Parts: sequence; structure tokens; C-alpha cells
Amino acid sequence: MTAEYALKAALSFDAIHTVHSAGMTDAPHEIVSFVADYLKGRGLDISPHQPKKLTREMLDEADLAIAMGTEHRHQINRTFSRCLPLFSEIAYGTEEPLRDVYEVVPDWRNNEAAASAYGQSVMDYIFDGMPNFITRMHSFVQVRRMPA
Repeated sequence: MTAEYALKAALSFDAIHTVHSAGMTDAPHEIVSFVADYLKGRGLDISPHQPKKLTREMLDEADLAIAMGTEHRHQINRTFSRCLPLFSEIAYGTEEPLRDVYEVVPDWRNNEAAASAYGQSVMDYIFDGMPNFITRMHSFVQVRRMPA
């Protein structure tokens, strides 16, 4: 979700691009307070955000789909037979996965300071990478074939 809002903010009022995010589960997604606070601090209103589960149709319609972490990329590959580039691959030229907070801070619900610090570092990384991401994203766009 952070990458969605960071890219929307970086593109500003760009009518050419439509940006969405989706997860691999349809369970309700909790937006943790440090994420909401961080994005609000950047002037972003996330109140209209509705979590969505990734579908084959979404992937088929997208010019560019990315994964944030290697586990997400593996899940997408297993489920949809698609190998997506990582955010870091496009933004930074590296294959550095962005790990979820629970992977780095196992007791994140009880250790708010560590969870928030890690979360902020990931969100800074995403926002800082957006200028390069926008410059390089077109070289990762899937070429669609017209039906015969």
C-alpha cells in the first residue's frame, strides 16, 4: 500500500498512469498506526484505501506489476505463473526484498518502537526510490500482443 501511495504522489496528477495495490490474501488488512501516521505526515489521505486480493485479471490488465518482496514474488509465480520484478530492482537496480515488519520484528505488536523504526526505514526507502522507479519503470513494462 505504501508503494501505491508513494507512486501516486510522485506522479501527482498524471492522467496516463493508474496505480493500484493488491495483496495475496483476501483477509481484512489492518493499516497499522505507524504506517497511517507516516503517510499522513507526507500529506497523503489513505482513508479511501480498500485492500484488494490480487487476481489474474488484475495482472492481465496491468502494464507493469511488481512485487515488494521475494516471498510475494514466489507466491505470485506459483499462483499465476508470473515472475514479477521487485520494487528495488526497478528503483535501485538491485534485487533487495522488502520484508514485512513481522519478518524482521517478530514481536512487532508488542514492540511498537522497533516496528515503527523498521516500518519508517522501509517507507523512506520506497519514497526515496520513487524518482528512479519512475525513470526506469517503462523499461519493465510488459508488451501486450494484440489478438490475432
